[in-house]
This record gives sequence, C-alpha cells and structure tokens, in this order.
Amino acid sequence: MNQSISSLFLFLTPLALAAEAQGQQADGSIVSWGDDTSGKISDTPVGNDFVQVAGGGFHSLALNSGGFLASWGDDWLGQVSSTPTDADFTQVAAGSWHSLALRLDGSIVSWGSNSDNQISHTPPDSDFVQVAAGSWHSLALKADGSIEGWGWDAAVWNTPTGTDFAQMEGGEDHSLALKTDGSIVSWGSDMWGQVSNTPTGTDFVQVAAGGWHSLALKTDGSIVSWGRDYRSQVSDTPTGTDFVQVAGGSWHSLALKSDGSIVSWGHDSDGQVSNTPTGSDFAQVTGGYFHSLALDIAPILTVINLVAGQAALITVEHAAIGGTVLTAYSLAGGGPINTPWGRGFLTPPYTRLPNMTANAAGVASRSVSVPSGASGVSVWFQSLDWETRALSNGLARVVQ
Repeated sequence: MNQSISSLFLFLTPLALAAEAQGQQADGSIVSWGDDTSGKISDTPVGNDFVQVAGGGFHSLALNSGGFLASWGDDWLGQVSSTPTDADFTQVAAGSWHSLALRLDGSIVSWGSNSDNQISHTPPDSDFVQVAAGSWHSLALKADGSIEGWGWDAAVWNTPTGTDFAQMEGGEDHSLALKTDGSIVSWGSDMWGQVSNTPTGTDFVQVAAGGWHSLALKTDGSIVSWGRDYRSQVSDTPTGTDFVQVAGGSWHSLALKSDGSIVSWGHDSDGQVSNTPTGSDFAQVTGGYFHSLALDIAPILTVINLVAGQAALITVEHAAIGGTVLTAYSLAGGGPINTPWGRGFLTPPYTRLPNMTANAAGVASRSVSVPSGASGVSVWFQSLDWETRALSNGLARVVQ
C-alpha cells in the first residue's frame, strides 16, 4: 500500500525539470479522496513542495522537498502524533497503524502500532535504500540488494534471501519483490493466490501490493494483477500500454498513465474510485484502505526577458485547463510567508499583474512591459492557479 522507491524515480524525473526556484523547488501538492474518517481527506496538508505520498490503513504520510514529514488521519496508536520532526528523510511508507521513514544516512525510523513487533524489531543498520510496509509487517531493501522483513511472522517468515532485489512491497499478509532481472518473487499468505498466481517472466519494472491482491507494471507499459478479486480489483484491471505506475489499496487499485492522468478500479464504498480526480498533471498515486492519494505537479512559473524597457514573458505551466491564473510580484523580498494555499514566496507589499487564462494545454502566458530605468532592480514573482488553489514556485530575478 505504500509506494516504492522505483515509483519515486518515475515521478521525480519530470519534477526535476521544473523551473529554477528561489532556493526552493516546487514539486507538488497532494490530492486525496475516499473515506474521510479521522480527517484522512479533510486534513490533507496544503502546499506545493511535496515529493512523495503514502497511504496507510487509516492515516497518510507525505515527504516534502526539505526532507520533512507530514502525517494525518487516525492517530489511535501514535502513527501521526509520533511522526519525527527532523528533516533528513528521503522516503516514507505506511502500514495499517504504523509508519516508517528512511533517513539520508540509510537508517530507518518507525512508529505507531507495535502489535507484531513491526516497530521494536526495526533493524538498527544504516545501509538501507528503501522501506515498505504491509498491514502488520515491514520490509527494507539494503544497499547490497538483500531484503529484511520484520513484524507479523506469517508475512515475513519466508522472506527470500539473495542480493539481486530492486524493489519490494507489503500487502495485508503477503509481500512481493522485483528482482534486478525483471522477475517477481512473492511470499506470505496464499489464501487468494497472491503468491501462487504470481506471474512469471523477466519484463517487469514495478510491483505494488493491495490488501490481498497484487499488481505489476511491465516494460511495455501494461498492467498484470492477481490475487483476491472480491471487488473486481483484479478482473477490472485496465488494458493498454500507456501506464507508468501502479498502486494498491485494500480492495481497489490505481494506475498512473503516461499522460499524467489516473485510472482506478475495484471497491468504491467511499468514493475511492468514483471520486478519482480528472486531469493530466499527476506524478504519483497511492492507496490506503478506503482512500486514495495522488501527487499533483504544481504550476511551474517562468519569467523570460526581464529587461528594462522591453517586454518580459511570464508563463505558467501545469495550470487547470481554461482556469484563471493570478500572478504577483514584490520588490520587498521573497518571503517565505504562510498563505491559505501553502508557503508563499512574496514579501508584502506586492503588486498583482493582469489575470491570465490557461489554454487547452494548461499553459497561461502574458507579456508585461518592464519600465525603462529598472535595470538592477530585484523582483520576486509567484503565481496561483485559482481553479486548484495551487501555488507555483517562487522566482527571484534581477532586471537586466
């Protein structure tokens, strides 16, 4: 149910192409839908600097570009309130009632429920490169390509040996891993064929685990799924070869397409499928028990030809199609300040420029005259997509 480091690679690549920011990289905002018990949806944090999301049983986690963690939702066993507050993390994973995070130094921190030693047996080493969480068990991939598992014994007792693993995932009571040769290994409970029906072959690039079902993405962009089909989370798997990431919830599944749109199918008790957002600016998907999350690419602001006496071109990409885009500038500084839409990078007072409208490609642009004699003046810019209430990156520029 958490997302793997391989999934991270899939969405960090396009985000790395974002416009140069003023000491910040605007990575993305979080969209969530489905069951809102304990604020899993309504308490979703605002901001445009998130780089990964993870859906747990009844809570969620996010990692921002500064290495800080955010968590929200059910806190019955401290899976939210015990979240670490320091800023040296690179990946998060969420189980039913426990959470894990990987630090920059390769060590693991875990918190929340310890019903099956999924916290107390966390290995103390500092040579890990990925963490994953099942419902009551945890997994970690070491730098040498080996896997360690701890927690509920039924899901980890036969964790495979070897040093040729590239990614792993944890489900309700089973686990699976992708090997470096592109093949898949599964272990744990096989009540619904989540182990025995694991596909063969060496043409897979990512695996994902739901509650009692699993998914895999093939090199040709198609999806294979197997295991329990209680709510058509297997039989309704979409066809096609334009997918770049898969994710599993408890009884539902999600996939990200190459155009940035999301497809979901399976159990829809709380709108975790029917309320899937439209659009094509998404960079990652993840599933919890009865809720889903996605990372949305934030609006990207660029300013070209900021030259005294000439016309500068202001452009915002990844805006809502046909929507209004607001842009402002400040001569006083670049914040940061808190706004209802996340962290802003304009120090008041600021001046609003004429509104822009995004075209069918989600791009809004406008030429603005730069006063003559303004050469050498420092200017800070930021935009807001009014339809999605998403802030762009902040830009600091000097008039030439």
